Formats: sequence, C-alpha cells, structure tokens
Amino acid sequence: MPAPEEPRPDAPRVVLINGAPGSGKSTIAALLAAEMPLGLALDIDQLKFSLGGWSDDLNAAGLQARRLALALVRQQLLDGHGVVIGQYLARTPFIEQLEQTTVASGGRFREVVLRVAPATLRQRLTGRAERPHRPEHQHNNTLVGPEQAEELTDSMVELVRLRPHALVVDGDGDIGTTLGRIRERITP
Repeated sequence: MPAPEEPRPDAPRVVLINGAPGSGKSTIAALLAAEMPLGLALDIDQLKFSLGGWSDDLNAAGLQARRLALALVRQQLLDGHGVVIGQYLARTPFIEQLEQTTVASGGRFREVVLRVAPATLRQRLTGRAERPHRPEHQHNNTLVGPEQAEELTDSMVELVRLRPHALVVDGDGDIGTTLGRIRERITP
C-alpha cells in the first residue's frame, strides 16, 4: 500500500485546540475559524446538546455528536474550507479518527494542546462556576470543578506523551496572547 500523499500547502486545515475545561479552547477556536474564509468553528458539545434526550444517555449522545462532527469535517474539507475544533480530549481514539478523516479528505491536520498551570485553571473554573458565560457552562460545571484542576492538567501531560507531534502552547495568558502563540505555531 503506497504512503498517503502529503497535502498541498494550500489545502484546508483542521485545527484541534485541545485542553482542560476552562482553558479557553472554545473561544480560541471561534476566533481562529473567523479568520478562515467560510471557516467552521465546530463545537462538538453543542452538537451533543442539540440532540434530543442527550442527557438521558450522555455516552450515546457524545458518540453520536462525534460521528456527526467527523461528517461535518469531511464535508467542510471537501468543499475547500477549514475547521477549528475546541474540545477536551484526554484519550487518543477520537483524535486519531479526526486526523484520519482530515488526511483522507485532503486536508492538513494541526493538533494544539493548551498547557495551563493548575493554579490558573483552578481560578478560571472558579470564575466559570460563579459566572457561566455560555449555556454549556452550567452543565459542564456539574461535571468538573476547581478542585479537579490538577487532575485535568495532568491528563493533558499524559496526552502529550501519547501524541508527541501535538504542538504544546502556553495557555496561562489572556486569550489574545494565547491566540497569537497558536497562530505562530500553526502557520505553515
């Protein structure tokens, strides 16, 4: 079987912004996608929350949202447009599926992991619990809290060990600074 061809330098990109809850992934994904002509900021949690009865079976709803996300990624790339996904993924199978779908659809895959210190994450999660800015925050606040900051940051360290080609970006600063760091790292 021949090796897959390298995507063209001008091929549309899929950029995965991975990091602990509260690290700024969704905000950064939306800002990056807005810089791409017809770029899609794909929020997998929003897909999940839009499924009827999603809270009755979180696992089934999450898996269906991921299948839908892969279909959206495939179509967006085939249409010649990029995708930015902000998602907490501590395990590799969906990342691998996303990368395979990207390559099979002629796109370029970039994986970014936001590194945030436990103290910073604890502070952000506390603020999010006190003042949720988006509807999904209320639900997510029932799943993770400030007391889990160290566990969440440790999960990203382990992920980087498993995904050594991921670009690790310091996410302790403000959104503008972090966005600038990501732009520098993903620009061809």
